[in-house]
Amino acid sequence: MNNLSERLRMTRKAHGYSQTSLAQIVGVTQTTISDMEAGKRRPSVEVLEKLCDALECSSDYLLGLLPTGEGSTLGQSRLPGALTPEILAMVEERNISESELKTALKLTSVMREDKGK
Repeated sequence: MNNLSERLRMTRKAHGYSQTSLAQIVGVTQTTISDMEAGKRRPSVEVLEKLCDALECSSDYLLGLLPTGEGSTLGQSRLPGALTPEILAMVEERNISESELKTALKLTSVMREDKGK
């Protein structure tokens, strides 16, 4: 699977969006989102911008031009670099909610700050 399709799927799920709900936000069909996640289709620049707005991440992150986690946000907080595709897959497998993920990220951030003191 290419970077775009994998990162799009994982970021969408981390935000709690279904393919249908993300498609409605972006102004495309559910099939378009499905095809992008399957690697069958690439978004236009306009759709990529809307995806990034909806998923609160940079186009460089979705396209795989930045290392994992850089340039991606969840809510208003930056995702730490430790949030790898493997960790996002575990989040997906365990059905962790967005609020639980935000709590875990906040805890991780506090622990990093304490370690630096």
